[in-house]
Amino acid sequence: MTAGRGEGFPPLWHGRRRRQLLGLVATGVGQAVCAVTTALALSALLAAVGDRERLMTTVVLLVAAVGVGVLRAQEKVRAEQLSQDYVRELRRGLLGSALTTRRGPGLGITVARTTNDLSAVRNWVALGITPLAVGVPTILGATVALAVLDPLLAVAVAAPMLVLGAVLAALAGPAFRRSRELRRRRGRLATAVSETVTAARTIRAAGGERRELRQLDRFSAAVAEAAVERSRVAGALRGAAALASALALAAVAAVGAWFETSGAAVAGALTIVGLVAGPVSDLGRVVEYRQAFLAARRVLAPVLAEGAAHRAHELRLRRQYGGHPPVTARTRSQDGVVHVGDLVVGGAPVPELVALPGSRILVRSADAGREAETLSVVAGVRHAPGAWVRVSGYVLQELPATQRRLLVGAVASTDVLERGTVARAVRYRDPESTASVPEVLEAVGLTGRVAALDRGERTVLRRGGEPLTVSERMRVLLARAVYGEPALVVLDRVDTRLGQGGGEVIDRLWLEYPGVIVAASDAPDALPGAVTVWDLDDTSAAGNRPVLARPGAGAGTSAPAVRSTGGERRKENA
Repeated sequence: MTAGRGEGFPPLWHGRRRRQLLGLVATGVGQAVCAVTTALALSALLAAVGDRERLMTTVVLLVAAVGVGVLRAQEKVRAEQLSQDYVRELRRGLLGSALTTRRGPGLGITVARTTNDLSAVRNWVALGITPLAVGVPTILGATVALAVLDPLLAVAVAAPMLVLGAVLAALAGPAFRRSRELRRRRGRLATAVSETVTAARTIRAAGGERRELRQLDRFSAAVAEAAVERSRVAGALRGAAALASALALAAVAAVGAWFETSGAAVAGALTIVGLVAGPVSDLGRVVEYRQAFLAARRVLAPVLAEGAAHRAHELRLRRQYGGHPPVTARTRSQDGVVHVGDLVVGGAPVPELVALPGSRILVRSADAGREAETLSVVAGVRHAPGAWVRVSGYVLQELPATQRRLLVGAVASTDVLERGTVARAVRYRDPESTASVPEVLEAVGLTGRVAALDRGERTVLRRGGEPLTVSERMRVLLARAVYGEPALVVLDRVDTRLGQGGGEVIDRLWLEYPGVIVAASDAPDALPGAVTVWDLDDTSAAGNRPVLARPGAGAGTSAPAVRSTGGERRKENA
């Protein structure tokens, strides 16, 4: 019953799954009762001398047969309910981990985990635990019934079952190793397929279709080979179960012939063996499913543990936050001082930053990756050990995500839109806000484009933002970042990816937004107005006085200001 053993795995014996497990055990006990009743009634029928007695035992046989059919049907339903409930919780944990980890697994690995690995878990719960919960009581009950009929018949059936148990234990190790190898090769194939589909346009442009197909054929051949190797062990397991059932039948017949057991007792014993043949056959697959599950759990457990740790951290933040004043509209921008300190990126300290509401900060470093990592910490997307970011008096690292998102709007050039309507995409960061979506869309120049869609703001965006173009998707993400006017807006190379007219959108945002804007840009000279440069590579400023950014002023305490008339230059060039 310990399908969930392993750090990060939820317990199987929990909540409503307890009732489902108990229902499965009750189903097994019921089938055992039906088997015993069938055996005893059959023996009584063969030994009956009167019509009334024959009629009564016949009715009992029919009722027991119907009971077996109903209980087997219930077994299937309960097993599926149990497995689907468990797999759904695991799937939620896996996707939650993929959403919260800094560098989550690739698309192919994630798909493999949520399909192949979870299928292994589902098979173990539905087809592995169920035969144990149902089959074991049935076999034990049948053995008791045989002992009542004749102890020798019970021994004749029990002996092959014991041999089967020994064979299953011996094949458990090879089954685990081959399941692990198959799982590893399937993951590699899933990754290759995902990366090939993602790069399909590039592959076609370079004429590499046949080359990629040959590579995928090699991965497919490796998966097929591993699957065949595993099937050899699986075949041995199932063959051993079938052999045990056949040996039980032969043993009952031999006992009846050699020890002059009554025909009624032999007939009852043969009936019982027939009834337990199904559960015995299921036991032959238990080891196969168990080892496949263990191979999947070996990989899934650390991922689930990481996600569980993040959820526990969020829960602690929510409990701690209960005593803090809530984030309000007033604290989002007008009182939104931004203070960043004790930040170390790439092994080097970053100068402290203090930004007053309305100030504009340009992040600059010789390493673009260092800029991106700094912006992710400032936006609260990632936590750097020892560092802290204070916005409007709140330390972002101490806020739950539901409150942190009210203070910070962030967008990077690599961001992708989730599935949903245009309106939902804009309001996604602050779904409870009553701010006008059309006004924000107008601010980013999307009013006409959205109105031209079939369903306007209710148009569903799919596959990363279709039917919008790449630049239009970036504008939707920018609208999300500024929706509700958060105190801090973080832009990572967004200004050059807004398409035609994007310069005017940035100019308006840069000059009119009331909060703090921290940005990295591929064209910093084109940014309008005064900016304060936050030089991440200025190690002389680290640990000294902070860089101070004021609205409308380009000079910081320890960093020079850059005054740009890029917007005017764009007009002159036009």
